[in-house]
Amino acid sequence: MSDIRPFVGKLKGKVRVYDGDTFYSEALDCGWGVSVNKPKFRIARIDTPEKGWRAKSEVERKLSIKATAFLKDKLMNSQEVLIYSDIGRGKYGRLLVEVVCDGVNAGDALIEMGLARRYDGGTKSMVPW
Repeated sequence: MSDIRPFVGKLKGKVRVYDGDTFYSEALDCGWGVSVNKPKFRIARIDTPEKGWRAKSEVERKLSIKATAFLKDKLMNSQEVLIYSDIGRGKYGRLLVEVVCDGVNAGDALIEMGLARRYDGGTKSMVPW
């Protein structure tokens, strides 16, 4: 598991997965009676294949579908989903987070499965998927 950032909270309500590294939640329960409504998240330090018209190949499109399905399964079917972060927000305003589902870091798992690459927020790799 990579370095875990300070605990931010637990997902509450409906969760919608956009792709393998981006998802939305009805709310984020931060504890002590504090919650954030309708937060948007991006898993920090990874990049997953692009979907739809943004994919550069059919291989990338298919990998995107697998990455999205994996994240959706983890977020929807895990007993405990914890959100960690001290990074802030990305260039599109999403909270940059690490997601731990039943003790498994989702970003690390996506990398191990070949469904994500390490990403530092700079220029994306031009190497085809």
